[in-house]
Parts: sequence; structure tokens; C-alpha cells
Amino acid sequence: MESLPIWYGFNLLEKFYRNDTFLELDFIRAAEWGFNFFRLPMDYHCWILDEDPYKINEKVLAEIDHAVALAKKYGIHLNMCFHRAPGFTVNQSVKEPFNLWKDEEAQAACEFHWRLFAKRYKGLPNKLVSFNLVNEPYGTTMTVYKKFVERMLDAIWSEDKNRLVIADGLISSDGHYKPVPNINKPLFGQSFHIYEPPWVTHIMASWAGVWGIYDEQPMYPCEAPNLDKYIQKLPPGSARRREFQRWKGVYVDKKWLENWMNPWFEFRKETGSLIHVGEVGTYAYKVPRQTQLNWFKDVLSIIKENKVGWALWNFRGPFGIINTGREGFHSETLPNGDRLDRKMLEILKEFVIH
Repeated sequence: MESLPIWYGFNLLEKFYRNDTFLELDFIRAAEWGFNFFRLPMDYHCWILDEDPYKINEKVLAEIDHAVALAKKYGIHLNMCFHRAPGFTVNQSVKEPFNLWKDEEAQAACEFHWRLFAKRYKGLPNKLVSFNLVNEPYGTTMTVYKKFVERMLDAIWSEDKNRLVIADGLISSDGHYKPVPNINKPLFGQSFHIYEPPWVTHIMASWAGVWGIYDEQPMYPCEAPNLDKYIQKLPPGSARRREFQRWKGVYVDKKWLENWMNPWFEFRKETGSLIHVGEVGTYAYKVPRQTQLNWFKDVLSIIKENKVGWALWNFRGPFGIINTGREGFHSETLPNGDRLDRKMLEILKEFVIH
């Protein structure tokens, strides 16, 4: 495998919950600001027709081709991720007609799509393109997930034996990402996401379970304030109540974050595997500014100390640095009218290894 740089950048959401074309301006800005990576979390429904997973819309695939061309032009790596794959999405409000972990029909469809992408981008260097099998897998066992990963690897490598493929760790019931064991292949890497603790990163995020009702102002590093107020309102024994209770008395600081991430860094030391942090971020809507900045400095310093790359979720939007919706975080207007969080941009740049 060719020598690869450490990748730093952002998630672009054009094929995530909508079906838009990728913007050249995003690639220009990322490159000018010193970043070299875009993860593309994509919904396979964007490029199928009539809800048929085997009926392909070439027009949409051509738009992804255009993103590859832009990436090549501006020196950006593209990590293509099935955020919604046949039979699975982390978004519980979206229903698939089959289950990726249980149904052969779903796995066959997923294999079909990864073969499609592998053939389409065959021969492109790994410095330009890599694949990320499925976003934030959960709800199955490691045995089942590992078999799925191995099946997708076999399918992709049968079409393009030189393609770099990354798998997200399997999310366990306690919210930790578990790396897939015993796949020691030079073209296989693994990824985890860091949004811990959720009472910092997802304050009042409506899609984030109980944290959608958590309207507090934690001053990180700290314990989560006023948990009892929410615990008392929830039924005894309920999963929502337990989620609040598990944070009682937990003081989160840089050391706590190090302990949370260290299993991954130890895994890399033991296996030599490529490791990447595919998502990191905070929801801007209600998070206290100093808490946000303190948290990012701690998280990114730990990742940098371990010489691992990362991608902010997202670039434009409420977790990003452009048009976040939190006007108090914006400090300047860009030439096209976009609003930029310059302070956050400069913090991100501080934790890039050149």
C-alpha cells in the first residue's frame, strides 16, 4: 500500500439527508485552510430509482464522480461512507424494508452497492479515495458484524484489490466503539467517533434521545449539572432514566476523555492498524461557548498526541464552522455571504500535523 498522510477535515452532507450536488467552494476553502480530507456520509437512496436497490441513477453517481474530480484538483482525500446502507441506518426514525444484520437480501444489496463503487473507482489511488462500510453500526453482535465486514471486504477487493477500506467500530450498549478483532490486512483500517459526553455535545439535540430534553449549561470540565431534575420526571427502570443515571457523579475532563479513547490507540499499537476519527463535534444550538472550546482543545490534543487524523461533523451547519445557526459564534462574513466561526477554525488548524 502506498504511504498515506494523516487526514484532517470535515464531513460533507450533500448526499446525507438531501440529494444536492457537491460545491467546489467547499473544496477550495478546505484546501486553503490547510485540510486534506472530506468524509461523504451518503444515503444509498440518493442513487437508486423507484426504491429498487438494484436500479441505479447514473446522474447521481456522476455527481459523486464530480466530487472525486474536485478532490483530485484540490488535493483532498474522499472517504465514501454508506451512512444509510441497505437494511441499516443509525437514524431510528427511518425504516428500511430489511435488516442488514439479519437478512441475506439486505447484505446482498449492500454487497452490490460496494461492488458498484469498487468497480467505478478502481485504480484511483488511496491518497484520493477510500471506503467506509457503514456508519455507526449497532444493534448486533461482534460475530455478526465481523462476518458482514469480511463479506464486504471480499466483495470490494475482488473488484479492486488495492482499495483502502475503513470500518466503524461496533457500538456497544454503553456507547463505546469496539474495533473489529483479527482482521489484520494492510488495506483495512478502522474508525471511531467521539461525541462524549453527550451532555456537552448534544444539548437539546432533538434526535439524540434523552439529551434532546437536557437544557442545561455544563461548564466543561465538570459533572453534568442538574441530572436529578430530569431523572425524577422519567419512569423508574426506563432506558431514558438509566441514560441520565449513568452520568451521575461522573466528572469529565481531559483524563476521562483519554481513558475513553485509549482502547483505540492501544489497539493500533498492538495491530498496526490504520485508525481514524471519522466524526467529532458539538451541536452549537445551546452549548456554552467556553465549554465548546475547552472540549475541542482537549479532544483534539489527545488525538494529535496519538498522531491520528479526524473529521469534524460537519463543515457547513450546526456542528460545523460555517453557517452554524448560532450567530454569536460567527465572527466574520465570507465573500459569498456565508458566516464563519473563525475562532473554531483556528482551533481546528492548531491540531493539524503538517
